Amino acid sequence: MKRYFISTLFVFLSCNAFAQDAKQVCNELKPVVMDLQKQSPIDVDYMTKLIGVQAIYAVNRCLLNYNYTINSESFLNEMMQTNNQTKEQNVSFLQTQDGLNTMQSVFDGIAKNAANAHFKPFINIKGVTITYSYSFDNADIPSVVATVMENK
Repeated sequence: MKRYFISTLFVFLSCNAFAQDAKQVCNELKPVVMDLQKQSPIDVDYMTKLIGVQAIYAVNRCLLNYNYTINSESFLNEMMQTNNQTKEQNVSFLQTQDGLNTMQSVFDGIAKNAANAHFKPFINIKGVTITYSYSFDNADIPSVVATVMENK
């Protein structure tokens, strides 16, 4: 995990110093993305694993996407502690539009915090989009994509 943060920090600093556009950002990200792919899966916290990263340049845009998997048991246990519902009730709730909206809100908050904490060097580079894609190890819980940054 240390290498992940050191590598990522290096790229952010170099992109901030040298990258002028989305194509340059993607080109500078390629070695770090390859390094992260070699290290995957990477434990992020007790319930989250980074399972992949992609940097794709197309149509004057650089899309940087982080793919995470969430341990459903840990996620559901946290829900149960706050709402006194069973695992089955919580899974059923997450399958509703209200549940999906609640999850989206939580993951959007994580993305916004990441934008402020880790991705500031990209803020003024037109054409950079950064997303976090979350899937659960329980197929009954829907996936969520949160936008960290979208510079048009």
